[in-house]
Amino acid sequence: MKVAFGKVNITPKDYIGKAMAGYTRTEPCLGKLDDIHAYGILLEEKNINNNCNRLLFISTDLLKIPLSLSEYIKDRIQKFISINPEQILIHATHTHSSFDLTGEFYWPGGALNVMKGIMFGANRNDKYLVWMSKKIVKMVSQLVKDLIPCNIAWIKKVIDEDIIINRRHPTQRSKSDLGVIAFRNLKDNNLIGIIVNFSCHPTTLSFLNNKLSADFPGMIIFKIQKLTDGRVNAVFFNSYAGDLNPITTCGTNFENLNDNKTLIYDQLGTYKHTKSIGYFLGKQALNLAQSISNEDYFEKIELGSYIKKFWIPMKDYKYFSKTWLKNKLLFLLKKYLLIPVTVISSKKPNFSAFHIKYKGLKAKCNTIIQYFKIKASSDSKSKTLSIITAPGELFEEIGKNLLMKSPNGKENTFIFQNTNDWISYLFPIKEYIEVGGYEPFPSFSPVSGVYIEKEILKLFEEIKNKIF
Repeated sequence: MKVAFGKVNITPKDYIGKAMAGYTRTEPCLGKLDDIHAYGILLEEKNINNNCNRLLFISTDLLKIPLSLSEYIKDRIQKFISINPEQILIHATHTHSSFDLTGEFYWPGGALNVMKGIMFGANRNDKYLVWMSKKIVKMVSQLVKDLIPCNIAWIKKVIDEDIIINRRHPTQRSKSDLGVIAFRNLKDNNLIGIIVNFSCHPTTLSFLNNKLSADFPGMIIFKIQKLTDGRVNAVFFNSYAGDLNPITTCGTNFENLNDNKTLIYDQLGTYKHTKSIGYFLGKQALNLAQSISNEDYFEKIELGSYIKKFWIPMKDYKYFSKTWLKNKLLFLLKKYLLIPVTVISSKKPNFSAFHIKYKGLKAKCNTIIQYFKIKASSDSKSKTLSIITAPGELFEEIGKNLLMKSPNGKENTFIFQNTNDWISYLFPIKEYIEVGGYEPFPSFSPVSGVYIEKEILKLFEEIKNKIF
């Protein structure tokens, strides 16, 4: 097997004044704390017929990537290297201090302007997106030339320190696995690079920040490269983090935070917190990778991939609860105002936020999930790694359920959320009906989380039954 790591700066020269995504800010980008990047990892194995089989993972320091953009980038990549679309994933780390790519944050100034952006803001960043795509394609072209023989191993560790919090249920004392996929040079056994997987919103910088930053994922990579004098590459992929926030200024009195959740939502984190959490996780990830024994590495791999497209309807549940009125008003506003106006005003934008079909009063959204299988073997032993993608922000409950039901087990399964698309916060029915909250509003449909979970579980059954 072979691997190559790549990195390209995607900060434009004219970043001042560009709309930023993730909060309802009152101003556009006013400066820069650090650059944003796109990262690539290319895996290659040759079968018995000496044909190359590849997997390409790309991670970007962006809030989210719409399906039309990920498909555009994949199409361009295919023109330069031999690889199929189902063998490529494009991920957004979900930093809240990067650029708006969908138009919803085009007009700064609060929630009403976000609504205006959803309806009329599409198709205003094409020049930047085409420029960024070209840079990513150039990086991928270089990856093919940089491939070197390697072996692979992976490991997970629970981070016990209080650095994350479930903003909706603080007393759960949520903990996240830090996952690492490590690659070593076959010649000298030196570490080439690692994939880092962790569950947390990149919101260490508060809504008061108007400067560009990759947030803590960028600091993870910076710390790993600094500790190794640049010898070890790193790429970050966010796991299920829809309701998991970093702890910066809210403290750890979880009982008090359960009574007053505004302390969580209104944290005033600064760049000091960004570095603190990022450096901590970077050091932990590197130590974890270096702790893997020689016996746990594998020299041979078999690569497999599967992509599944499906439609999610715009519909609501039948229920009644204390959250019903607010939920229903938001649902009706989206279904009969926001989505119809968006469809009419956008016409055929190059990079629209959603792939929507609207017929009469019925709307549905097209999206995708992917499954990647890496069967690793060496002499008499073998083990299989699963990577599953989700087109949105998985709530903790759904993420944990998917890991537990994975055909290869929790320890051998990694989740990459916000991959290839963003359609929704992906929440369970119970959270929507009993708790409510702001998350349903930016989501395409209240049923998105249930549909995504159902499709991934169906995919797991197909894998177990070896349908593909």
